[in-house]
Amino acid sequence: MLHTASSAPRQVAAVSPRQASCSTAPLATLGGLFGQVVAGNQQGLAVGAATDPTGVSHAVLWRSDVPQRLATGAAESIAVAVNARGDVVGTGRSEADAFGWVWSRGATTRLKVEHGHVAVPSAINERGLIVGALAESPGAHGTIPNADENEQAALWVSATAAPTELSPLAGDDGGYAFAVDNHGRVGGMSAGTRFRPVIWGTDGTIRALADLGGGYAAVRALSDSGLAAGDAVGTDGRDHPVLWDRTGRIIDVGLPAGARSGQARAILRNGVIVGTAEVPMPGGGFRSQGVQWLAPGAFLVLPSASDGMASSTAGATDTTDFVGYSMDGAGGRHPVRWRCGR
Repeated sequence: MLHTASSAPRQVAAVSPRQASCSTAPLATLGGLFGQVVAGNQQGLAVGAATDPTGVSHAVLWRSDVPQRLATGAAESIAVAVNARGDVVGTGRSEADAFGWVWSRGATTRLKVEHGHVAVPSAINERGLIVGALAESPGAHGTIPNADENEQAALWVSATAAPTELSPLAGDDGGYAFAVDNHGRVGGMSAGTRFRPVIWGTDGTIRALADLGGGYAAVRALSDSGLAAGDAVGTDGRDHPVLWDRTGRIIDVGLPAGARSGQARAILRNGVIVGTAEVPMPGGGFRSQGVQWLAPGAFLVLPSASDGMASSTAGATDTTDFVGYSMDGAGGRHPVRWRCGR
């Protein structure tokens, strides 16, 4: 379980390899060369995208490591979150438009939006509450907007419900919701002259959390016990993986030695945090590596699928199995699972 620590940005040594070991294994695609896991749940499911033999990318649900293509009605699509029931949310695009969708028990429903907007879902809880953002409709070729554009945080109480906008902090003009817990609390950021980490309560009221003074921070994961995790830029200019305790106090969980940035993306049932850090390469430069934080200042950098490859951890299918992707020398992504023991 995570414990409190100083909020000052810091770098610390990794946990000894004798305390934890991990093996890696590739996950199957849909017959193509590439794919990536974007999220996993602790019931053994993982979601993301993978290519078919023609190179087209489709939303995928991995169950027992077997990929299932999700029919979303889009020319290309990607799944971004899955709940314990196996309901999946994601985004898709065609030549005409882009849209958010929910897949449940073999049926896909497009998320409702107001005219001139597109739904960009990020997370779904066990009750089916969906959170994300409403963005301006895409331009040519159905490009899906991202969190750097002007967006409004939003939630959908079900796959068929109209969206409800989540108000930003006073003086801000936008926001993005990245996480939702099973009580209905929503985590994300409020956007204005700076990006501030926030939590919306079950009644929709917004509360600002502390940051590290660098002008940017976001909540990317919530636990049902009241913890939040994400990233925050410090006064050193680096993006740090952070935890917020139940009072809203920020705790820098630490970067590997020499790392230039990091991000926490999931909180497991046992309190372990999963995320990614940009770590130095022996010959110079940096590469992305999956990380699990056992406690502030105590972490394990997950091995790459092969020496020299970058990797990114997207989530966990239980407290010792992690999912994400590795990246080859040409930048191609490949879905992978880590199995770790202590």
